[in-house]
Amino acid sequence: MSASAQRYTFDAVWDGHAFRGHATYEVDGNLLRAVTPTPTATATATPAAPTTVAAPAPTTPATSTPIHLGGALIPHLTDHHTHLGLTDQRALFAAGITDAVDLGWIPEVASTWLEGDLDRPAVAIAGALLTSPGGYPVNAGWGPPGSSAELTGPSAARDAVRKQVMLGASRIKVALNTDAGTTVDNSTLAAIVEEAAAAGVPVTVHAQGEGQVARTIAAGADQLAHAPFSERVDDADLVRAVDAGMSWVSTIDIHGWGTPTADFAVAQDNIRRFVALGGRMLYGTDLGNGPLPVGVNQRELEALSDCGLDDAALLTSIATAPAGTAPAPSAAEAHTPTSPTDLIGPRFAWLPTVLPPLTASTPGTPSRVPAWLATARGCTVASLRTHTQEPA
Repeated sequence: MSASAQRYTFDAVWDGHAFRGHATYEVDGNLLRAVTPTPTATATATPAAPTTVAAPAPTTPATSTPIHLGGALIPHLTDHHTHLGLTDQRALFAAGITDAVDLGWIPEVASTWLEGDLDRPAVAIAGALLTSPGGYPVNAGWGPPGSSAELTGPSAARDAVRKQVMLGASRIKVALNTDAGTTVDNSTLAAIVEEAAAAGVPVTVHAQGEGQVARTIAAGADQLAHAPFSERVDDADLVRAVDAGMSWVSTIDIHGWGTPTADFAVAQDNIRRFVALGGRMLYGTDLGNGPLPVGVNQRELEALSDCGLDDAALLTSIATAPAGTAPAPSAAEAHTPTSPTDLIGPRFAWLPTVLPPLTASTPGTPSRVPAWLATARGCTVASLRTHTQEPA
């Protein structure tokens, strides 16, 4: 770390649980390294703005004047459900998404995104969607040949899981959509879940049609790729899902793209009851499915907030790195961080203002967090001055 490295100061930094006050970072290769210990966390459940705390003496001599950028620094903003083969990845990063989970594409193509340029999001992939012969989405029209793997039984299922993992998949995607055709049988589904568990990767399921959510939960899948929208989930199944630690990816805005449909209302009802039981929601949009905003989707966040998530839970749903995105480069290995905010990069999000005071969810009172997060910009050390309009 050079003693003459450029330094930047920010008004607030998200540590995965709370915003922490004023902090100084020094450029270390293509990473930002905290110069001073992170101050005490500001409580996220009470309406208090991020607190500025006097910093102790720098850990290294300062030989350059820090550039005060202000605003808020967030290490990760993740869309947990995308189809990057249908998306402008550079535009997605520029509009604030630092990490993206691709849930279905040709695995040989998707694997090339794992080591992508720093002006695109860090990517985690599922590879091909696993389905039955002729099952969804084989004939849906949006996925090219090779983006689905049609399984004939348990042996083929195990082979398909191993193939996706060998090609870089950090999760397995299964389609159980009886509204659009046949699905794999229960023995094949069990084989998928067992093989994925043996490989140490989670299983995420597109569950659509009567009984498919219950079937997914019973099979031991880890995640629903969409908040259930085709049926009202039984309370007993919600309890089983929460007890099993299942997460749901929101994708509410695909139901009308700003003009809510009946499926939108069903999804929100299911989410409200899931969250009330302690269920874990993740922000995801199904980007590539219809006219969705590229970047942080304010409508998706507003719809999720309306389901009973308070501001801190809403932030956590998006400001969390997914398993399987590319690790930080070698500079991170040279200096082991002791806090999630000690070392940030190579991609991160910057917002030009600090967050309004965090509040609990209040029916009928819109959260200010969605509009604020929609101002996020994807940044790297190299692009930081450009994004923040600092002079060269």
